[in-house]
Amino acid sequence: MYLRYCKNLLFTLIPHPVETEDYKISFFKPTTQQALKNRNLIIKLFLAWAVAIFGFQVLLRVIEKPVPEEALITFSSAWEKIEAGEATYSDFQAAAQSMIQVMGKITIQPDHYAALKDGTGWALSKVYPEDELSELQQDVLYLSELRERITSLRDDEYLQTKELIISKAAPALDIGEGTLLAQLLAIGLDDNLQVLQEENRMMIPGIMDLYLIHNRSFLTDTIFLGFPFHYFYTAVLLLVFFIGLCWIYCYRTDKLHAKLNFLEQID
Repeated sequence: MYLRYCKNLLFTLIPHPVETEDYKISFFKPTTQQALKNRNLIIKLFLAWAVAIFGFQVLLRVIEKPVPEEALITFSSAWEKIEAGEATYSDFQAAAQSMIQVMGKITIQPDHYAALKDGTGWALSKVYPEDELSELQQDVLYLSELRERITSLRDDEYLQTKELIISKAAPALDIGEGTLLAQLLAIGLDDNLQVLQEENRMMIPGIMDLYLIHNRSFLTDTIFLGFPFHYFYTAVLLLVFFIGLCWIYCYRTDKLHAKLNFLEQID
């Protein structure tokens, strides 16, 4: 039945050969009562569809507010003390952990990643035993060289060197050796740990804000059937709504045909 009504809709909207040249069909200037009511119904359903999709997006933009992640709050507090020269070991550890979290984001830009590598290595150098730092730096440099040579990330020498760096660096930053942060730390260290370039130092706070502040509202924070409401609405409810509009069109068309005594010719 649905295909039949779609055929009727196309028949109404698209010009087609007729026996007389005086008979013209226009969606915007319907010439019959049936065509007029059909056009008005289509416009109403289209407006409902547009409001459901674009209206919801506008609503999200209107009520959203920038909300920082917990990692950014921790970083900002620690970085403020670092800049003021009042940082303790725990402040350097907190700042490094937050930067490593951002380094693990898939969408991070290469120049931002390089700046955070620089900052993480520098923070590590502030809490790592000074007499062992040179040895750690050699390990980091060797891992970087291996990465250029190997054809598989499962290379035994590469994995052993990586685990060695984790065993040395992770405890200094208060990171569990078996965690994802530890894995990111091993590949995210610069081979010059003791120097933080001034350009990167200035960039780091802005980079952290960029990746750790998100626009949120009650529509994004509310969980509905296990999903954030805005996701469920867009992925599921809009599909159900579209099917409902199709049903309404078929139902109203049936009623209209009955009211106007419109007889459809069936081949």
